[in-house]
Amino acid sequence: MMNTILKWTGWFVLCIILQSTLISHIAIFSVKPDLLLLVLFSMAVKTGVMPGVYAGFLLGLGQDLFSPSLLGQNALAMSVIGFACGHFNERVMRLDPIMRVVLLVGAFIINDTVVILVHILKTNGVMGTLFWELLVVTLPRAIYTLLFAAVPFVWTYVIKPPRLVD
Repeated sequence: MMNTILKWTGWFVLCIILQSTLISHIAIFSVKPDLLLLVLFSMAVKTGVMPGVYAGFLLGLGQDLFSPSLLGQNALAMSVIGFACGHFNERVMRLDPIMRVVLLVGAFIINDTVVILVHILKTNGVMGTLFWELLVVTLPRAIYTLLFAAVPFVWTYVIKPPRLVD
């Protein structure tokens, strides 16, 4: 148990360091991958709902503390992502690579929908901007993050495939 907590904490710390230092230098047309969401997705799918919700809340709260956005906005969005992705751990027996890709893109859409809706409600904005933001900002960011997600996917399914139990 403690080994698992330390392993995931190490991954989160590594992603926070990379997200704050290296990612801004590899942005393509100001589109940056979101490594924290990728690791939260991986952790929630492997460990379940409650660890995903707790980790999502703590990661989102950390993002809220260092961003000028409304306090709790990212914490809510990341908690929802931790719950939704962790739910697949308990309800779905196996996730094939295609389903993982679909679930990861869905996680980006859910995350940004929650953040944009809170922002629209806070600023009395127009609801029509939601679809445009999802299309122009979220989809390219999700696709760029999928390039980074290819590394654990290849490791999981090609280099070290799961053994079938007879």
